Amino acid sequence: MRPSKALGQNFLIDANVAQRIARLATDTGGDKFIEVGPGAGALTVALAPLASSVLAIEADRYVIPILFDVLAQRDISNVKVLHQDVMDFSWSDGLEQGESYCLCANLPYNIAATLIVRILEEVPAVGRLVVMVQDEVGRRIASEPGTRQYSGVSAKVAYWATTKIAFSVSPSVFFPQPNVESVVIDVTRRAEAPISGATYGLFSDVIRAGFSRRRQMLRRSLAGLADVGILDSVGIDPSLRAEKLSYLDFLKIAEALVGSDRGR
Repeated sequence: MRPSKALGQNFLIDANVAQRIARLATDTGGDKFIEVGPGAGALTVALAPLASSVLAIEADRYVIPILFDVLAQRDISNVKVLHQDVMDFSWSDGLEQGESYCLCANLPYNIAATLIVRILEEVPAVGRLVVMVQDEVGRRIASEPGTRQYSGVSAKVAYWATTKIAFSVSPSVFFPQPNVESVVIDVTRRAEAPISGATYGLFSDVIRAGFSRRRQMLRRSLAGLADVGILDSVGIDPSLRAEKLSYLDFLKIAEALVGSDRGR
């Protein structure tokens, strides 16, 4: 079994860590799970006995026969394995209508942040994500305004969900061993309904503009999108930088833009 660098593969090989992740994912009573990148099945084997069903999505066709063998040896029958790149997966077709899911996975490093945001934006059936990610990525996702790690990803995830770092993971539990530490993060979707599509589009635009020039004051970084008058109208100091704004601050700016000539 040769892990693929192109797919960002570092296989989890420690059964104790796998069981700890599975117990965390099942502690709220949910029993339908999605696993991305199951690899040779260390986490799948830990999760399946605690679940009614597991949908395992694996992009690497070479590792799938190994996964099937592992499941067969343990007489595990409640895991459905799909050979699919998760970034191309049709969530509306692949999930059962009206069901709620938890995504539990050792996410490939090269897609982790993008996938988490996409699922929060596009897949309301996934109410919780318990995922292992690179330490830097996990701390950025969970960071608060005003901290060094805070970013546009932090603000977007915070709009949709609450996030906490559950525990750290050593490189020694992976094959091959990465050069970085990992963390398991627990992302729980907020109960309130999303804002309108038009407002969310502007919310994303404001975040993108603010963090594209994060060392500049808002009056400069948001120039052409939200002028000083807009910022003043919602009580946000134009001399602040984007890294000081919470997701609620970005949302205030977006809502003000809906009614302006810059709204779409």
